[in-house]
Amino acid sequence: MEQYGQWMWQDGAWIEPTDANTSIMTHAIHYGSGFFEGIRAYHTEEGPAIFRLREHLERLVRSCAYYHVDLPYTVDELEQATIELIERNGFEACYIRPFVFLGTPWQALMPTQETKVHVAISCWPLGEYFSKTVGIRAKVASYRRVSSTMMPMQAKAAANYMNSQLLKGEAVRDGYDEAIALDMNGNVSEASVANIFLVKGKKIFTPSLDCSVLDGITRQTVIDLAREEGFEVIERHIGRDELYVADEIFLTGTAAEVTSVIEVDNISIGGGVQTVATNMLTRYREAVTGQIEHRRDWVTFVKAAVKE
Repeated sequence: MEQYGQWMWQDGAWIEPTDANTSIMTHAIHYGSGFFEGIRAYHTEEGPAIFRLREHLERLVRSCAYYHVDLPYTVDELEQATIELIERNGFEACYIRPFVFLGTPWQALMPTQETKVHVAISCWPLGEYFSKTVGIRAKVASYRRVSSTMMPMQAKAAANYMNSQLLKGEAVRDGYDEAIALDMNGNVSEASVANIFLVKGKKIFTPSLDCSVLDGITRQTVIDLAREEGFEVIERHIGRDELYVADEIFLTGTAAEVTSVIEVDNISIGGGVQTVATNMLTRYREAVTGQIEHRRDWVTFVKAAVKE
């Protein structure tokens, strides 16, 4: 497991990834009772910089709370563990995966008070999730996004991502890079693991949260940056037909960052223009590396934090 670095943090201890074992009778394996975050640390002249670390960890706590799971560690403790994890592994840039899962003992669907809550953090190098120069091809999926009347879609719960696997798998098998899901009412929701934005003139539209949309931290970041760039950003219901006549479409997410969608259902979007997406990617990468002075509070510089 060299790709996962030399160290990971689990239940308050530093272990090698090869020692991160669990029983096959773990509740999470049988019932999907896990919760996670995806965070990036970027290479900068000041050393590795973690983007919006605290906001991600606070969302992890909220995700668990939806399912009445109490973490045995505070956000401060998880924050320090993450910082030390990157320092110990010596990564200049990496993807960070904090995750929580229910272990043993259990004998039925519902865990008991004795069921152990495990918390772990790992990290590994991660390159481009999607091509930023060419853009990607997407299709509207036949599967719908799970409704928030069925499961809390603001939780990054492991079980939710079985839906994402169906969406992505269908798209890839059909020769596309990504899927776009509609919600149960036929409104545009999001991609398999990314939020979606449509550009029309100087206005940028994104699905409102009642469309089974995860309120992504990258989504929030891009909304703020776009408004600073003079765009009007509107959150509302978006019909499928609006996808095909947008000037531009782009996706946002920790892994995707800002990725242009140049084709949907074999229809070219805006003739392949990526002007706004490229601008937002530039601004985003300035933000994540601490180059925007009034947004430096979004960034945790590992070396400085360790010295504290």
